Amino acid sequence: MTAFENYFRSLKRVLGREDIYDIWPDFEPEYGEREFTWVTLRGLGEVLLLNCGRCEGPSDVRHPRCKACVESRSRLAKNVYKTVTGREKDRWSTVVLCRIHVF
Repeated sequence: MTAFENYFRSLKRVLGREDIYDIWPDFEPEYGEREFTWVTLRGLGEVLLLNCGRCEGPSDVRHPRCKACVESRSRLAKNVYKTVTGREKDRWSTVVLCRIHVF
């Protein structure tokens, strides 16, 4: 269990509301749908990086919104990959959810 999972589990206990959410509370996604890239990493192959931007979500595909986001953006990335490389992409070896900050 991550520190954040433990925090939100404790919050439910303190509020006496075990029914308010499963693992993570709900949130409003905020990200650029086309903010992704792929890189080749030794031992992993082609890895898809999804920039979660300023999204307040947990970056955890167990949350339905994160799962839907990853599935949608992975499909979009496959289409872009095919356009750029001319090759079909069955699946990404690894999908990394990250927040890229530029100063």
